[in-house]
Amino acid sequence: MELDDMKLAWQTLDRRLDLQNALNLSQFRESKLDKARSGLRRLYWGQIVQILFGDAMILFGILSSMRYHSVPHLLICGLCVLFYGVLIVVCGGVTLSRISRIDYSAAVVDIQKQVGSLRRTYVFTGMWAGLPWWLLWIPILVLEAMSNVGVDLFITAPAFVWINVAVGIAGLFATLAFRRWSRNPQRPRMARAVDNAITGRSLRSVQGELDEIARFESM
Repeated sequence: MELDDMKLAWQTLDRRLDLQNALNLSQFRESKLDKARSGLRRLYWGQIVQILFGDAMILFGILSSMRYHSVPHLLICGLCVLFYGVLIVVCGGVTLSRISRIDYSAAVVDIQKQVGSLRRTYVFTGMWAGLPWWLLWIPILVLEAMSNVGVDLFITAPAFVWINVAVGIAGLFATLAFRRWSRNPQRPRMARAVDNAITGRSLRSVQGELDEIARFESM
């Protein structure tokens, strides 16, 4: 075989190898992106459930506020439930908006940035949705007791109500203090553990799939 023929054969082989590598990368990328989409679909439907729960809270708050509009402390309880319902509907809507804006056709580094932004949004809204429960269960209990058995706990058991309000406030501040303590730069492992616990399995799985794509592309 002449030298020119050998060069042509090597060039042909190189092109075929490059094409095969490109096909392998494309198949690997699509497989991982499908898993990422599946993970985000679970998160998406989780937010839908949250919004429906928020709608139920809004309805409960509206009905309670209308029913007990002449009793100031019960009216305040109803309004607290109403405002919380609006809050978690907004939080769910913001998260859904972040999910819908992810562009899977973009470069993997851009998708990672979009998922990172989604994760920060999810953690932020999750805290706003979760922290009020230190206190929110109290007005819900008061309204349920009044509606179901006709007992006004503010009148029949005021000590019970105010003790639990004090405990709830203490728990709320303790949670915020722990969150701030765990994010100290001197405790990176603790910060990661707390963030992972808040983020949830779906987003961690999505980030893992994207990291695998990035590693494969850099090989």
